Amino acid sequence: MNPVLAETLAPWRIPALIGAAGFGALWGSFLNVCIARIPRGMSVASPPSHCFSCGAHVKPYDNIPILSYLILRGRCRHCGVKFSARHALVEALAGLLSMLVFWVFSLDPAPLPLGIRVARYAVYFAFSAVLLVLTFIDIDTKRLPDIITLPSVVVFFAGGFAVGDVSWLERLIGTAGGYLVVRLIADAYYYSTGREGLGLGDGKLLAVMGALLGWKALPPIIFCASFVGIAISVPVLFAQRKRQGQQPADDSPPATSLRRTEVPFGPFLAVSALGYLFLHQQVQAFIERVVLGG
Repeated sequence: MNPVLAETLAPWRIPALIGAAGFGALWGSFLNVCIARIPRGMSVASPPSHCFSCGAHVKPYDNIPILSYLILRGRCRHCGVKFSARHALVEALAGLLSMLVFWVFSLDPAPLPLGIRVARYAVYFAFSAVLLVLTFIDIDTKRLPDIITLPSVVVFFAGGFAVGDVSWLERLIGTAGGYLVVRLIADAYYYSTGREGLGLGDGKLLAVMGALLGWKALPPIIFCASFVGIAISVPVLFAQRKRQGQQPADDSPPATSLRRTEVPFGPFLAVSALGYLFLHQQVQAFIERVVLGG
């Protein structure tokens, strides 16, 4: 960055970061709408935000991110039904991601044109928002909707040209490779066991990541997601087995229920991809120095 420009912008860094967090939180309200409506096949544009219990429209002053949830104590103003705390959580996470993207990519000390800084913020925040939506949808439904993943592949592959951080060839290989890796694993598991393992939605999600971050991002993302997934899933399955073991015999579930318990892998991939997005330089340096012996 030009030293004069850097000195001019320095006093505005904190207000800019706060503004970015607020902007992200505002988008978080829309992300909540997507999480709630897309799995139901509903439009995200119409009708306006409303209570699913009484149908009352949410007024603008009751739709202030995080603050309205706290003021109303997480309840509908009209019927008093309790809203999920996830509404405030998604808004807070969207605000945090927006602030991190702005800090890491728009305030980068490298000598970048203003247009590139704006493009990096827009593309990487949109990428983070899509991962946030898919994470909560996958937790709820164990599905990653094609209506989000397939257009995202195209949008973020095109967005990669705007930010210019990864070559188009690396991103093209990442797009194809991300899907094919999961497809091969899923098919091998199915033909060897007769049951579905990884869903193809995970492959489409990896294609979204590869389309923007390139193929070099996929191995560390998959490794980290698998490690975190095992670390979290195994204790959960053991806790379920313990609870089921304490149930009366008449209420015991079939013996195969635990073996077929579905643990969504999409959230682990999303968290790993966000970690790579913000720490990709350190991750690649570690791979080159430790793994490849460079």
